[in-house]
This record gives sequence, C-alpha cells and structure tokens, in this order.
Amino acid sequence: MKINWFSPLPPARTDIAHYTTRILPALAARAEVTLWTDQRDWDQGLGKLVEVRNFRLGRMPWVELNRATANVYQIGNNPLFHSSIWQISRLHSGIVVLHDFRLHHFFDDIFRVKWRDLQSYCGVMENYYGEEGRRDAIESFKSNARNISYMAERYPLTELAIRNQLGVIVHTPETYEALVPGAQCPIMLAPLPFAAGVQSALPRASQNAPYRLIVFGYIGRSRRLPAVLKALATLPEQAKFHLDVYGDILDGEEVLQAQIRAHNLNERVTIHGFVNEAKLDEALARAHLAINLRHPTMGEASGSQLRIWKHSLPALVSNVGWYASLPPETVAFVRTDDNEVADLQQYLRAFVAQPETFSEMGRRGRQELETKHAPEQYASSLVELIELSRKFRPRVAANRLAERSGSLLAEWLAPSSLVSSAGNIAKEIFEIGTIQNESR
Repeated sequence: MKINWFSPLPPARTDIAHYTTRILPALAARAEVTLWTDQRDWDQGLGKLVEVRNFRLGRMPWVELNRATANVYQIGNNPLFHSSIWQISRLHSGIVVLHDFRLHHFFDDIFRVKWRDLQSYCGVMENYYGEEGRRDAIESFKSNARNISYMAERYPLTELAIRNQLGVIVHTPETYEALVPGAQCPIMLAPLPFAAGVQSALPRASQNAPYRLIVFGYIGRSRRLPAVLKALATLPEQAKFHLDVYGDILDGEEVLQAQIRAHNLNERVTIHGFVNEAKLDEALARAHLAINLRHPTMGEASGSQLRIWKHSLPALVSNVGWYASLPPETVAFVRTDDNEVADLQQYLRAFVAQPETFSEMGRRGRQELETKHAPEQYASSLVELIELSRKFRPRVAANRLAERSGSLLAEWLAPSSLVSSAGNIAKEIFEIGTIQNESR
C-alpha cells in the first residue's frame, strides 16, 4: 500500500505537525508513506523514516498521486497550514483527516481575505445553507467578518472540506454524529493518536505550596487566560499557586503582560514563550495541575490533553465539545461563561485541600491514553478506511464529472434548456458510475 500524506510538518507551530510525527512510525510499518509539504523548511530527521517531498499548487505531479493507493489530506482551521492542502483535495479525491468540525474561520480567510471572492463565498453558503446563509455571508463579507463567531457556530462549512472525497476520519463523537447522516462516503471515528511512552523519570515538584499550574499550546482567546488570571487574582489562597504559561500568545505577549499587571499577579505568573518539545515535557513533568480550557471550541480533539495525560497530570477542561465527552474520572469539568471563574476557584481550593484526589485523576487520565489513543490502533483504522474507500472511486469520479459537465453547460446553454440537459447528462453519468461500482 502506498500513501501520499499531505500535512504541515515540524517545525510548523501547529499540533497537527506533531500529530503527523506521532502517527508516522506506526503508519510506515503498514504502508509505503510519502510526506508532502509546501513548507520551505521541515525537520530533516523525518527523511530517515519516509520520503519527504515538496509541492506547489501550480505544478503538482498528478501522475504520482494517481499511482498511490490513497492520498491523505490533513484539514484544520488554520489557512496558513491547510489552504494548499484543501485546494489539492478538491482536484484529486482522497481521505480527509478532519481535525476541526467548525471550519468557517478557515474558509472565511480563503474566500474573503485571500481571494476577495464574494460571489463564490455566497454561492457556497447558499448551496449548503439556503438563502439565509447567502444573506449572512454578504453581511459578514461587508463587515470584515466581525460576526465570525456567530458564522462559525451557525454555518460550520464542514461539508465543503469533505465534498467528493473517498473517506473521512474524525476524532470526536460530535463530528461523527453530525456527518454520518448525510455522508456520501465512509466516515470513521478514530481517537486522536498519542503514544504514552515511558513515564517521565523527572520528579514532580514537592506536594507543598506553591503548586505549579500550567497552561500551554497555541494560546488564543478560546484558551480563556483572562478568566484564569481573574480566578487567581481574586482567590484568597493565591499565594499557594504559581502559573506557568508556555507557547505562542496569539493576541500578543504585551496584551497578556498588561492583564497580569492589572491583576497584580507579576509574582504569580511566568510567561515562558514557545519552547521545544523536550522543555515542554520537562515543565509538564514538574507541574501539579494543568488548565486546558477551550471555549468556544471548533469541534477539535485536544493533542494538548493527551500530552497532559502522558505525564499523569490532572487537568481542568471546559465542559464543551470533545472535552465534555471525556470520562469524568480523568478530568475536572469547568462550566463556561458566568460559571467559569467560580468553578476554577472551587477546583483550586479543592486541590489545596486534597491534592491526592487530583493525582489519582492524572493517573486515570494516563490509563485512558494508553487504552484508547495508541498510534498503532489509529494506523490500523486508517488502513481499514483506505481499503473500504476503494469502492467509492467510481461514484466520486461520476460526481466530479457531473459537476464539470454542469459548469460547461452553464456557459453554453440558455437557462430554459439548462435544467433538462443537465438532468439527462447527470443521469447517464450516474448509470455509468453505478455499472462500474457493481463490476468491482
């Protein structure tokens, strides 16, 4: 089996790049894998395990893509890392790994920011969401997407990312349940992979105060740092805690520093910035409690949470999306909105009173990681989906041909005759696809 794997690669600052490195050994043991990236620089160590190739949209080696058993496309919400991959998937069907359910931020950046194409944006929105979707698209476009949170929640545009594909892998029950009813191809739910590895030998800091809290990752507004700072600032027991923040601050470190000063937390919070994997693992091994809030969620699973569990570290998580589906003995749930600060403070007080209860939570989290998130299980699921998807090739090819035929007809025929002609052609194409499918 030969697989072309399109993905951001380290050192790209996205967990999807790390996800690829986590699954790669198990996948390479089952198939011949070629990594494809549009980055100028990538971790050269990957070349010791598989071939790594660079691609450009304008000069794709389509023959090589056709020779593969499957082309696997990683699709997430950041257009910097996934725009080119999505555009290739539109031209050559394959397996889409859907890392986020709500993708409106992604497509807004493509249609509005990059292409400035209101007509195509409105056409897509009307196709999936009717006239109301079209009206809201026009409003959003004209306002420079000031209502983007509303648009993402109401119009996720997930279907556009998986249209005419041979199969889809999702990582959350929410995404699976949303996509299966209208699916035109196989949908497989596979827990996000993360090798548990050997338990860290680094000693956890003393169980005496101050206890080390940790927030890490790609930190935007959804990570709820202002709420964390408010909870710490107004907590009578604040002297018993110290908060370490690791990662890129997407709104700017200066903004976060100003918030820390406003809450008089200079002695209680340390911003470390982006660090390499080894230093982050060391920090997690020495921490007492992780804070992994995510609200609003784009429907993603959390590689950060799996990394937390790797270190048997207890965690506070938002009670939404994938996080809400986690076993209650493995995490502590924080309600959103008006309850957020109160819940954070309640758990911090409980930690001071009974730290061993939280330690047990961390141990059960690691058991969850070992049981359900092994890369070998994930690689086997992917190979199974690739085999299952083969029978869908004729149908997808027929769909693409029908769409292309309709586009050409629109250029040549009058509207009065377009519908009947398109219908006849679509019927013929469908029958051809059905005959090919039955003969396989």
